[in-house]
Amino acid sequence: MSTLHATGPATDDLAEGAPQYTANGGDWDDIAAQIAARDEADRLQRDRVVVNMGPVHPSTHGVLRLVLETDGETVTELRAGTGFLHTGIEKNMEYRTWVQGETFVTRMDYVAPFFQEVGYALAVEKLLGITDDVPEKATVARVVLMELNRIASHVVAVGSAGNEMGGTTLMTISFRCRENILRAFEMASGLRMNHAYVRPGGLAQDLPEGFTDFVRSVMPNIKNDLASWSPCSWPTPS
Repeated sequence: MSTLHATGPATDDLAEGAPQYTANGGDWDDIAAQIAARDEADRLQRDRVVVNMGPVHPSTHGVLRLVLETDGETVTELRAGTGFLHTGIEKNMEYRTWVQGETFVTRMDYVAPFFQEVGYALAVEKLLGITDDVPEKATVARVVLMELNRIASHVVAVGSAGNEMGGTTLMTISFRCRENILRAFEMASGLRMNHAYVRPGGLAQDLPEGFTDFVRSVMPNIKNDLASWSPCSWPTPS
């Protein structure tokens, strides 16, 4: 059983500094709303919230982790962890040649390796002053490979997101689309991933005979796979 105690009246010294409200009739709901808004504003001003942004896929493999300190909705501090993958590559490349470096950077993002390879090659070429010496055919081939890689990377992202929401069919469609692109990459470099095909000054070797025809032959399939994602093409539930 609870023990009840009588209390004395609130004196002026006890009420000093405390918020005071006067309620007349039916306006208590308005006062309650004011109190709630004030308390929420005070909480946002006082609270220090630390948000762990990642690591999430593909950052679980050591790419990037961000630790955010927020004041309400404002980020007041950011701490970045580049992970063992990037720091390991950076240290290893201190003891490698420019060409050997491509073997490392292609592993920085295995879903879109050609972007890492081209970015590194462009930086080395600018550093050595040989940008204008890169053959035009090599430059065009780099762009084609990156565009194909962009499609492959995007379908993995969308397909994986669909699978996590329960749409396994979306993932199977996306990986079927990506498979055609990986076959083209294998024709060019001999590998489906981690190619090290782009080199400072150009490419490791010329594109193989039949590469262009193969890409043109699979593009309709890729286009149809992507079109099947459209809600307009999905059957209407009965």
